[in-house]
Amino acid sequence: MHPYETLLLIDARKDDVEIEATIAAFAKLITDRGGEIGTWDKWGRRKLAYEIEKQTDGYYAVCTYSVPTPARAEIEAALPFVDGLIRTKTIRRDYRTRGKVEEAAK
Repeated sequence: MHPYETLLLIDARKDDVEIEATIAAFAKLITDRGGEIGTWDKWGRRKLAYEIEKQTDGYYAVCTYSVPTPARAEIEAALPFVDGLIRTKTIRRDYRTRGKVEEAAK
């Protein structure tokens, strides 16, 4: 399993219950495919840098998790069907931290 981090941009027009349902739906995608949720960092409602789908605000949440590599593609394919998501961005965490570890070793 590899560690990943996904930023979720959720429709800020939704109420708190609907936002939590969107977050729970994303978490279910991971756990249903054998993944393990690490941490959630909920940033809340923020102004967008530019308008997306005629919206100027969004609710941001970041999830760290581990999932088997083959399941990663399945999760990405299912994201457009999660109600309330505007955009997502996923990175593989060990790629992001690898350079920092090598720099610290010098």
